[in-house]
Amino acid sequence: MNDNYKVEPDDKLFRWLHPSQFIWKESRATSAGFSNDYLSIDITKLTTLDESFIRAKKNGNNAIVSFEAKVAFDKDQKVHHCPVMSCKETGDDICTVDIGCVNYKNDINLEELNSVNSAHGCVVGKKTKSVQRHFANNCTVEIYPPAPPITEIPEKDPTD
Repeated sequence: MNDNYKVEPDDKLFRWLHPSQFIWKESRATSAGFSNDYLSIDITKLTTLDESFIRAKKNGNNAIVSFEAKVAFDKDQKVHHCPVMSCKETGDDICTVDIGCVNYKNDINLEELNSVNSAHGCVVGKKTKSVQRHFANNCTVEIYPPAPPITEIPEKDPTD
């Protein structure tokens, strides 16, 4: 994909979460899952939930939540479509969209790149605790992480 998708407020975005970023008792994501100033997301119009989940599992994430882009826009965050590209020679991930991204390179020949995730995007902006909570409170769990182990408490023997 050569042209970047323009993210609109009603676009739904997927965010991958590690099981440690999930509160089981409340069946919800923690704010810790939304702390990066360059928050990695998938744009749902450019992928499927199944495709996104396969990529998530490869990266050690087992849950997916979604939120509308307007949740980010409401907190003065920018949402970019920035496909993940990989350098054929080095295998490094390359960003060609946002100059502030740690993976940004403007002197790369696009023919030297392989597309790794054409649905990838970033929610860019300072993520204060308030902003992190806003994301956590306004997301929907699409795929729950694996259930935590249940510690069985043996029943007390009535003859004791």
